[in-house]
Amino acid sequence: MTNLSIKKKLLFYNIIIQFIILIVLSLSIYKTLKISTLDKMQTSLKVIILDVVDDILDHESNLQFDLYNEEKEYNFSPLYIRLVENNRDKKIINTTSFPSNIKVFQDELQKDKIVFKELNDYIVGNIVFNIKNKEYILQVATDYKILNSTLENLFYILIFIIPIVLVFSITGGYFLIYKSFKPIEEILNSLKSINASDLSQRVKKLHSNDEVDLLIDEINNLLQRLEISFKKINQFSSDASHELKTPLTIIRGEIEIALRKDRDKEEYKNSLEVCLDEVLRIQNTIDDLLFLAKNDTAISDNYTDIYLDEITLESVEELKSYALSKNIQLKTNITNMSQIKGHASLLKIAVKNLIKNAINFSFEKSIVKISCYKENDSTVISVEDSGIGIAKDEQERIFEEFYRTDKSRNKNSGGTGLGMAICKKIVKIHNGSIKLTSEVNTGTIVKIYFKG
Repeated sequence: MTNLSIKKKLLFYNIIIQFIILIVLSLSIYKTLKISTLDKMQTSLKVIILDVVDDILDHESNLQFDLYNEEKEYNFSPLYIRLVENNRDKKIINTTSFPSNIKVFQDELQKDKIVFKELNDYIVGNIVFNIKNKEYILQVATDYKILNSTLENLFYILIFIIPIVLVFSITGGYFLIYKSFKPIEEILNSLKSINASDLSQRVKKLHSNDEVDLLIDEINNLLQRLEISFKKINQFSSDASHELKTPLTIIRGEIEIALRKDRDKEEYKNSLEVCLDEVLRIQNTIDDLLFLAKNDTAISDNYTDIYLDEITLESVEELKSYALSKNIQLKTNITNMSQIKGHASLLKIAVKNLIKNAINFSFEKSIVKISCYKENDSTVISVEDSGIGIAKDEQERIFEEFYRTDKSRNKNSGGTGLGMAICKKIVKIHNGSIKLTSEVNTGTIVKIYFKG
């Protein structure tokens, strides 16, 4: 069974269930008919017994009257009638070829009450009554020929009908299973043509407005998510390869140049400094990649109570010298002291990344404004610069890994292209949101929102 297809399993189960249902139904009909026929026979015998008792009571003076006419009168065959005197000898007064193997019994008999007993393939109705102070037993019997004939006919009918019904049931079941699984097979055939190299194809909808259409919708949504994920992975791999390949190429070039001929100490020192800078760049890139690959749950396990104003001020203090080297002035405006559950060092990384980006891409002698304030039911950390800005069509992608705008695609910033992606992840694991607005050659404003 484990190697069978679902269609074959369903067909097999359908056959078994239908067979069991037909057998149970047939047995029920057989038993019901048997009980019904037996009850009908007993009812007929009751009428005959009462009629015979009336005839006997009408002829009290002569108990040897003809009893055979009851069989013709009621069209009931075979019918056996016997009148017995209820004494120790059990003398038979009158009989109609009553079967000799049916003994006269008195157990369970009650006066003027009809009692039925099944003896030796016969059903016998008995009644005790008095005539002239003498007690008599009237017995009316018939065999099971009528019942057996009826049941035998029913048996042959069922033997004939059950296979026919079973064949029709199997055929109908196979048709229903085939029709039900046809859309699934079409979906499977469509999915076979979709592979990792081409996820743009979609499963065609049947427009049946049923569960199959819902399944197709979910599959297509899954394919769309996979396509987006694969594109991001390919872009990420390409960018990561580029980011790591470029410094390695520079290091290799510096080493090859240094080894071509003997050089003085200053030249070797310069080469080593270049190599060190590139190694640090590789290290920063790897560290950033490892951080982005971390599980959010593992990070949130180390949460403590932190103050957002302290995080903001500390980040500004640590970057003051860096801003001074770029001839940029940092200006703060802290008006809120909200507390949240979070990871202080991670939040500081996010805020410092935003401030550092603002410094790197601001015009000389401009001001970078850092604010922390309350807005509605949220606490906002805002970083605003007066710099080169970001084009509208690039603002949506600024939080992607390794993405850099054309104006900032250079190494002068010293970044890895992962800063904004890291900011977004840190804000997300703190249940916050980040919003960017920018205008080319005017400046950029990045705001982080925290509930509470």
